[in-house]
Amino acid sequence: MRLTVLGTSSARPTIHRNVSGTVLEMDGESILFDCGEGTQRQALLAGLRFSRLQSIAITHLHGDHVNGLFGLLGTLVLDGRTRPIRVVGPPGLRRLIDVGQSLRLFSPRYGIEIEEFAGPDTVIRGNGYTVLCQPLDHSIETLGYALVEADRPGRFNVKRAIDLGIPPGPLYGTLQGGEPVTADNGRVVNPEEVLGLARPGRRIAYCLDTRPCAGGLALARGADLLVHEGTFTDDATEEAAAYAHSTARQAARIAAEAGSRQLLVTHLSSRYDEAGAARALTEARQVFAQTTLAEDFLACDLGPAPPG
Repeated sequence: MRLTVLGTSSARPTIHRNVSGTVLEMDGESILFDCGEGTQRQALLAGLRFSRLQSIAITHLHGDHVNGLFGLLGTLVLDGRTRPIRVVGPPGLRRLIDVGQSLRLFSPRYGIEIEEFAGPDTVIRGNGYTVLCQPLDHSIETLGYALVEADRPGRFNVKRAIDLGIPPGPLYGTLQGGEPVTADNGRVVNPEEVLGLARPGRRIAYCLDTRPCAGGLALARGADLLVHEGTFTDDATEEAAAYAHSTARQAARIAAEAGSRQLLVTHLSSRYDEAGAARALTEARQVFAQTTLAEDFLACDLGPAPPG
């Protein structure tokens, strides 16, 4: 599983930061979270393949999160895509895409499965994972997301299997799939006899744009990685509240309270230079040490979740 950040600026792009877009890859497929202006070019520069794109999840309909959507959907036409793509987001998303098609900004030869959500729900069911949503606290209807991987079987004890009369071969796969098998000696061997404790699946939470809120906390609970906006530094705390955003420190408090393992702060105001960005990171780390400040093209490889 690999997460690649394509844009880390809020509201508008800067010389060094594009606006919001993040890709999560797993087992040969990918999900795009938000699609601000220039996202598809950022994806090309990052070496990502649109052929693997299964779904797009939009947090809200502010331009820095959706202005690249028509271009990307049009590129999929030019690429000859025929496989449907699922696009989820808050109310208004369907009307937005319908307007694009009616104006012939793109004319897909593939199906677009659009679904809108307003409250807590399961928005995507994939191969071995689900994506959940929660409403966030922003100036317009906004959703946060969490990808939750299914629990995986425990480690296979080859020596134990051989001792029970099951030689290496296809029966191992049957046992790992949760089904009993019969050994040559007639003994029925159940999966729990050769498998260790189940390994918990990973959880990746994505919360842009929002004040600190219950929905973000619920998504972040136990996350292996929390991607959370930290638009402002401490000196703009009142401004953050007025514009329905979070400071980097507030993002860190969510991570700490939720028991997240790592925090990636993104969506930094375009007002901040390198010194301002460093200040945001310092303020967050004073609360939650395992914090990284996102940069465009930052890639995070997510290993197995630690035992539960």
